[in-house]
Amino acid sequence: MNKKRKAGKERRRDRLSRLPEPIIHHILSFLATRSAVQTSVLSRSWRSAWKHVPVLDFSQHSFQRYSSFHRYVGNVLSLRYPLNLRKVKFADGERRSDGRDDSLVIRVIQYALSHDARHLVIDNANDVISPDIYRFSDLFGSATSSSNCNLETLELEGFEIDSGFGSPGFRMLTSLDLWTCLVACGEEEVLEPFSNFPCLKHLSLRDLINDHPGLMKIHGLELLSLKLHTVKFYRIEIDAPKLKFFGIWDDVEWLYYSNLSLPSLDHADIGLHGKLRFDEEDKECVALQLINLFRGLQNAKSLNLYRDTTIPVTTLVTASCIHK
Repeated sequence: MNKKRKAGKERRRDRLSRLPEPIIHHILSFLATRSAVQTSVLSRSWRSAWKHVPVLDFSQHSFQRYSSFHRYVGNVLSLRYPLNLRKVKFADGERRSDGRDDSLVIRVIQYALSHDARHLVIDNANDVISPDIYRFSDLFGSATSSSNCNLETLELEGFEIDSGFGSPGFRMLTSLDLWTCLVACGEEEVLEPFSNFPCLKHLSLRDLINDHPGLMKIHGLELLSLKLHTVKFYRIEIDAPKLKFFGIWDDVEWLYYSNLSLPSLDHADIGLHGKLRFDEEDKECVALQLINLFRGLQNAKSLNLYRDTTIPVTTLVTASCIHK
């Protein structure tokens, strides 16, 4: 009798084991993969639950040695159930002195794409001008040549964007975020790095630099939202007939915008920083840059203007204000 009572108490106490598997997988998807594996020991029925979690989140920062991180990621990819993968996140460390190479991140990318992941985040912690920068064509070249790449969102940090960017393998992509990336281009070269993303609706560029002065054209037939934060190009042209939101946060001396075609623009946020006083020659140049920018925003229904703050110093609510 006592054994039956004890067994009954154990069953009532272990409520975790009685949760439906989809709920268990959903709970574990909020954890880093290493934590999800460790959490699986909480309940007998959870022991293999991590193999079915739809999110993989790898970060080297929780490992002291890169070799341990490399081995751990490889084991997870080998043991995981091969279906129901929704998102993959991979954050690399800051050093290659401990034997880091590109083989691991290439394996992660190939695994994500071959298992039909819809969201991919690759974070390279190295400085954009370091020799450890990832080159897009090296990592994605062969993986995206397959016609079954169904990525919908892509976030990259610490990459060199070269001629292989935007291959036909990304035709389903709707959202793209680039952080701290170097755009490789020749002297006075005209770049159209986003022309191979026909379904792109949201584009965010932050701390984007180029190694030579050049022209970057952003052409997006389906683009709805465009955010540019410290994008240092010689000149930027934008053609986005459906764009609803446009945001710029940059130094007042780097507003090299011309030929902006934004006929459907609803709202724009313009954040400016940098020095206010210029000599006569620079003052004329900056004034011309601002005029070109605001001419391109003439269809906006409202506009917030910021100066070294998140609080707008000016709000323009009609297009007629911009014309003035």
